[in-house]
Parts: sequence; structure tokens; C-alpha cells
Amino acid sequence: MIRRNTYHIHSLGCAKNLVDSSVIHQMLNERGYRELSNPRRAGLIIINTCAFIHDARLESIEAIQNFIKSKSSGQKIIVAGCLSQRYQNKLFSDLPGIDAIIGTRDLYDIGRILDHFEDARKYHQLSSDFKNIPKLINPDEYHNTLIQGVSSYLKIADGCHRNCAFCAIPYIKGDLVSRKNDQVIRDALYLQSQGVKEINLIAQDTTAFGLDRPESNALATLLKELLPKIPDIKWVRLLYTYPGMVTEELIDLMAADNQLLPYLDMPLQHADPAVLRSMNRPANIARVHDLISRMKRRIPDLVTRTTFIVGYPTETDKSFQELKAFVEKIRFDHVGAFAYSPETGTPAEVLANPVPDEIKEQRLAELMALQEEISFKNSQAWIGKDYDMLIEGADESNRVIVGRIWRDAPEVDGLMIAEGMPTSDMMTKVKVSSATAHDLFGYQLKQ
Repeated sequence: MIRRNTYHIHSLGCAKNLVDSSVIHQMLNERGYRELSNPRRAGLIIINTCAFIHDARLESIEAIQNFIKSKSSGQKIIVAGCLSQRYQNKLFSDLPGIDAIIGTRDLYDIGRILDHFEDARKYHQLSSDFKNIPKLINPDEYHNTLIQGVSSYLKIADGCHRNCAFCAIPYIKGDLVSRKNDQVIRDALYLQSQGVKEINLIAQDTTAFGLDRPESNALATLLKELLPKIPDIKWVRLLYTYPGMVTEELIDLMAADNQLLPYLDMPLQHADPAVLRSMNRPANIARVHDLISRMKRRIPDLVTRTTFIVGYPTETDKSFQELKAFVEKIRFDHVGAFAYSPETGTPAEVLANPVPDEIKEQRLAELMALQEEISFKNSQAWIGKDYDMLIEGADESNRVIVGRIWRDAPEVDGLMIAEGMPTSDMMTKVKVSSATAHDLFGYQLKQ
């Protein structure tokens, strides 16, 4: 039996997508709708999709198809997110059973669609007016946040003004739109009031924050104002920084005694200058090496994370070996990587896809095997030391707690698994006694 004024949200993709789902959740609750965990009972099914790479598109399409197959009489299916923004009304013809689609640039469209559904006198498939939304509209009266236990994400900007040759995000999200400082601070204060201990600041490029206003060094300015106002937030982490945009002021803040973690997440995509130039990315890789070296001298405990693409059309065997040599030299703590897939409408599309899939997979496996060795050796340095642990789960019957120390970002990095019991504020002191490439093990210290 379908229940009136109920909904179920199925979210795919990155943390920014999860925040958008949280905003939709707030909008629906404001209209008197109630969220259900069981999609079979919900009147509205909202699928927030991802379309960043080929595999993400397939996952999104499969999810839509599955919900259409199990669709009950009276249910409405709304497709949101990057897939709908990119393919728009084509989804209606390819996936019959969708009732409405909204894009990424105006989440207020969910209200207009509900008005349409609630008017029993009319019914037809409904779509956002994508062409009339050239620039993203931030729904700033809602909290642009997502809470997961005592951890959280806070979106400070969206859209992207970069023109990386392989990436469709600027076409999907539009140009950079930064939120106002007071809106970001309001959301951080809200998270603090909810007992959150960790805030992960996110955007397509966090270091571009404020450039659209335009303001120079706006991220450091924001952090200087924000950090003293949230003393109960133990960890503040920057995700998705950009080469050449990490300023001395940001480094000073990371090196200072405050909540900003010495954690550098900088997706580099490659290390061969020729490949980087063809990607329309910063190609001065020596500058990146100098930045990381300088930061490690100032911040000995600095943790580094990056992302690479293998099998890009201009990547040769020689350039792949240069990438491996760079990884060996820098010795990142965490690395993510994926095989290139051509994206329709991007500048790189004209380069075709000359690297065979089996070569891509071979290079991906080779790169990650090298990084596995590096991560394992790096992890050994954490053994024998005491850390604050953020608790994300527990098996109380076996006296085991699971979570993270500050070294690891949620979802993408490793875990801390310790003998112990959860505390009221879900943070505790632990000692690390052993480590694998990604995860740490130990025991809880007496409080």
C-alpha cells in the first residue's frame, strides 16, 4: 500500500550529490512529506544520479531501471542529478516509467514538480526547463550539509570554472558559484549544534572558493572567520583542492594549532607534463613536488591524497612510467585511480580512445599495486602512537569499535578498528598497535 505524502531518496555518486539529496530531503519535509526507508511504500521515488564517468552512468541507469520494474500503481519516479542534467528529456524515451526529471542547477524544481503532481486535474511527464538555467542556483535557506553520525559534509561552492579536457562537470553543473561566508558559517554552527565532531568542506574545487565574486584568497579568509566560532568541532578537513591554488595562508592555517587538519587532498590526474597539457591541467609537476616538500617540512605529519587517470588518449608507455616514478618519489598516503573513458561533448572526445581497455586495466592494476606497497610502509609510522578516534560503529558484545583517526577521510580512506566501547560523544583515545596498507588496529585507552 502506497502512503500519501511520502518519499524515498536513492543517492548515487559523490559527497556533493549526497548534500544535494539532503537539501531535497529538507524541501520535502518542509512541505509535509515524510521519508520512508522502504521504497515500495513511498509515493515518491527520487533517484539522485551520477554521470561523471561511464561506470557511474551505467550504475545510475541500472538503479532507474530497477525502480521502474518494481514501481507500484500510484508511485511517481523523479530522476535528479547529473544524469538528468546531461541527458535531459532523452531519459523519458530511453527509460519509460520516469514521471519527472530535474537537473543539478535548480533544486527548487522539486517544489514545482510536486505542485504539478498534487494537481489531480492534470498529468504529463514533467521536466525542468534546463535551457533557462545557465548558472547554478544555490538553495541557501536550506542547510547545504549532510550528517553521517558525528561526521559531516558542508558544501561551500558548486559548479566549476575549469576546462579540463576530459571532464563533463562544467557542462553539467555550470560555472563556479560560491556561497556567502555567512551562509557557510551558519551551516557550520548548525552542525556544531547537532553534536557533529568533523566537518569535511567540499566543492568541485574548494580552493576556487570566492573566485567568482571575485575575491583572492577567500578560502583562507573564510577559515580564519569560521574556525574560532566552532570550538566543539574537532576536525575540519578540506577536500578537492587544485594544483597551484594552495596559498601560503592556507599552509599557515594547516600548520597552526587549530581544527584544520594537515590533510592535503589534491587530485592531480597525471604526472607527465605532456599528458597534463593535453588534459588542459597545470603541467608544472615540479611545482607540485615543491609544494608538497615545503608543506612536509613545515608540517611533518602532513597526510597526502590524490587521484589519477590511467589510459588517457595521449598516455604512452613512457608517460605511464613517468607517472609511476612520480608516485614512488612523492609517496602519497592515499591514492585513488580510474581508467579513462571518453565523455561526449568534452574537448578530449576528439582524441578518441586509442589505449586498449586491457592496457588501461593493466596500468591501473600496476599503479595501485605500487601504491599499496607505499601505503603499507607509510601506515607503519602510525604504530605505537596515541590518537583521537571518531567512532562510527561498534560491536559491543565483542567490545570492538570502528571509526577513523584524523589521517583518514570518510568513505575514501581507511578505518581504525580498536578493542573498546563507544563513548557518549563518539570520540575516544586509542593506541595504534598494527596496520595494513589502509586500515589501523589498536585498543582504546583509559579515559
